[in-house]
Amino acid sequence: MKDQRAYFEKADFSSIFPLQVLTAALGLILVLLELSLAQWSVFHGAAPNLSFIFIYYMMIYHTKLLPIFSIFLMGIVADVLLSDLVGGRATALILLSYVMQLRLLRLQQSDFSYLWVDFAVSCGFVSIFQLTFFSLLNMVFPSLGPIVFQFGINLILFPLGFVIIFAVYQLMQKMKML
Repeated sequence: MKDQRAYFEKADFSSIFPLQVLTAALGLILVLLELSLAQWSVFHGAAPNLSFIFIYYMMIYHTKLLPIFSIFLMGIVADVLLSDLVGGRATALILLSYVMQLRLLRLQQSDFSYLWVDFAVSCGFVSIFQLTFFSLLNMVFPSLGPIVFQFGINLILFPLGFVIIFAVYQLMQKMKML
């Protein structure tokens, strides 16, 4: 009979793949939360991009936990569920992640006010990209009211979302110590 301990000795418990799957699942849950917020009349059909705040935080502080495929999957699911142009949000988020990777060192060393301004600029570029993508495909220019409203809601919710994600991460680190 074979020794059963040999199986456990060969296992790789330091793999990052399970954490990447959990991070992608959390991102998809945030997309579903966006979908539920879009149903509220308060948001007038322009729900906040909670997944965008999540991606922004994760790309700055935990780059290895959020691969490009997870960002693409979150974007495609959001496009399908929120009845957007398929690939519009996914493309914008992937382009944003590549731009953030180029500026990663500066973002990691910045204070929160700079991150907030950078988020506002990034959110504006994502909105403009989606607006241009929509306008070119449909040959019509949509109303800017919901887009500006969504931009404002994202800027208001960014500090709250950023602090909540950071607090959950710190709590998980403390639990890991115990």
